Amino acid sequence: MSESMQAAGRKLITEGERILQRDVQGALNEKDFNLAVRRAQEVVELALKGALKVLGVDYPKVHDVAPVFSEQLRQKRNSADAQVLERIEEISLWLAQARAPAFYLEREYTSEDAQQASQDAGFVVEAVRSLLGLADEEKKNESTNEGEDSTEEGNNTAS
Repeated sequence: MSESMQAAGRKLITEGERILQRDVQGALNEKDFNLAVRRAQEVVELALKGALKVLGVDYPKVHDVAPVFSEQLRQKRNSADAQVLERIEEISLWLAQARAPAFYLEREYTSEDAQQASQDAGFVVEAVRSLLGLADEEKKNESTNEGEDSTEEGNNTAS
């Protein structure tokens, strides 16, 4: 599996996290509940498509790729939690189905809908990171970077 494909997958997951923090939370703050639901769907789609890239799989050009993700994860990493994968599939399906009505204002989503969409998107991102071992990898990188930062600070104060 190519390093560039894995890096591209990680980038998609990170982009999904940024959208969750910036756009979904911003839409919730502005009480734009339809936008929050749409952006939450994007977060889930990016996280799952990024995960497929990390697994070395070209993803289908559809909005709900959770079944493909579940199947590929089971094939490539036999240790996947069936309940977590089922929950990911449920979340991805409901948000994919909510996407068009939210976009075209065919349905007015409520604060509760938007909050649920945000929480669900956060769950999917965290689950994807955990299932792929990316959460542990980032903690290692953070602790390495913290050590480098303190060394750099020490060098800067010595001058």
